[in-house]
Amino acid sequence: MGERVDLLVVGAGPGGSTAARVAAAEGLRVLLVEQRPCIGLPVRCAEYVPAQIVGYVSLPERCIAQRIRTMRTHLPDGQVVGMAAAGYVLDRALFDKWLAVASYWAGAEVWTSARAVERTERGALIRRGGQTIEVACHVIIAADGFRSTVGSWIGQVNAEFIDALQVEVVLSAPQDYTAVYFDPVYRGGYGWFFPKGETANVGVGVSRRLGGDPHRALDHLLERLGIRRGTILGRTGGLVPSGGPLPRVRVGEVLLVGDAAGHTHPITGAGIFAAVVGGTLAGQAAARAVKTSDLTALDEYPKEWGAFMAGPLRHALSKRRYLDRHWSDDPTALSALIRATWIAFREYGRRKRR
Repeated sequence: MGERVDLLVVGAGPGGSTAARVAAAEGLRVLLVEQRPCIGLPVRCAEYVPAQIVGYVSLPERCIAQRIRTMRTHLPDGQVVGMAAAGYVLDRALFDKWLAVASYWAGAEVWTSARAVERTERGALIRRGGQTIEVACHVIIAADGFRSTVGSWIGQVNAEFIDALQVEVVLSAPQDYTAVYFDPVYRGGYGWFFPKGETANVGVGVSRRLGGDPHRALDHLLERLGIRRGTILGRTGGLVPSGGPLPRVRVGEVLLVGDAAGHTHPITGAGIFAAVVGGTLAGQAAARAVKTSDLTALDEYPKEWGAFMAGPLRHALSKRRYLDRHWSDDPTALSALIRATWIAFREYGRRKRR
């Protein structure tokens, strides 16, 4: 038993569903496979996206949990700095489902509970419902997350991570700003407060390589914010790539997108916007390659992505390296370090000597 398509997309997150939609709209036969039984669940994300995402994908009102105007940065020395940060806190589960629906409307076929298990000469083996199905295809787009199965087939895998832990809590009153918190306890990372209407995502990301403990850090942040255990509605966690873009995002007929490509901001951990942009560019490159019967057209994806985001992500990675090397338990020294490495401060744009 087998299937034949032009494009196989592995992973129905923002990057994969966007790539599937873009390619299907260009007339390609597209199969989008997702190993989870329900697209969008469970949510392992702080759910914030910058306002410019609407230039790449429609954002239905029902997918917006909260509009955001500003971000407040709390330093260990007690200083609080505000900056404009227009964006949205999403209902990520609805957003992911909407993107998958849009790919279906564009002509893609969608399979859930379907896992890519092996590469073949013609494409890949997909395990679904107790069956193993060979899907023959011209191009594979891997959008299957920070530990990408497809990425392992081509020797491109993430090796550095931030360990994140988050709870959703009930709010006593709505908020229109996000807040981030730095403290020696949040080693190599930070804490966050992202409101989403009647609730908020409160979480931490830490580096275990620097001795960070996400459970201890989250307990510290909840106590700091005065959040009672009885207001917690749910808990989630996971790993966030922090090592910057992988060296090769195109190997043969395979393109890597989003977390699978290391396209996550090494300092902030943000990845939704990058995944949508990467999915758009990868879907366009796949369409050109298939329609011209010329796989060299796939090279346009790393070129276009690099022109758009390689510079900012490499700069962020240099800041990540500097932050890790100079992390301090002294509040004054750590505050100076954060001013040099966090996006809210002018010093972030400056290059640091090694």
